[in-house]
Amino acid sequence: MSDEPGIVNLDDCPMKPGLAAGGVVAFVLTLFPMSYALCCLPLVLGGFFATTIFCFKYKVRLELKYGMKIAILACLLGFGASTVVYDLVWLAFDYRIGFEWYVSFLIGLAESAPPPSGDQLFESIELLREQSFGIGTFVQQIFTVILASGIGGAIGGALASVLFKKGALGQ
Repeated sequence: MSDEPGIVNLDDCPMKPGLAAGGVVAFVLTLFPMSYALCCLPLVLGGFFATTIFCFKYKVRLELKYGMKIAILACLLGFGASTVVYDLVWLAFDYRIGFEWYVSFLIGLAESAPPPSGDQLFESIELLREQSFGIGTFVQQIFTVILASGIGGAIGGALASVLFKKGALGQ
């Protein structure tokens, strides 16, 4: 704690509880099949939860950048772990978690699309089904984890930082 009243020294507040809680939420939500269709929403929720847990545990108001930092790190942790689990299951059992649900979702979109774009989507679905795990897939997943965690975590952390303004200022 700082000597000034009303200011909390953030060096005395480890990020672990927020990172663990938000990482678990991000892990569980990104492992579900529906997360494919929800884009960054599971990561927004994971980041929001991470920053919220941190704010309530230490009873602190956070600057926007610090709340976003906690959320982004939690999302990187959770989404990275779920991607590793997904890849291990894919490599070990030749099974992609939630893949058939995702393909049926895309087929529904393709059937409702006009003929030229619908046909292109059907071709893309076939290419997706034939995809094998390789270095290209791995690199794509790394970029996806970094980009989506950054976007979703930043939004979730910013929302939590703005909504929870009670307590001493953390610096």
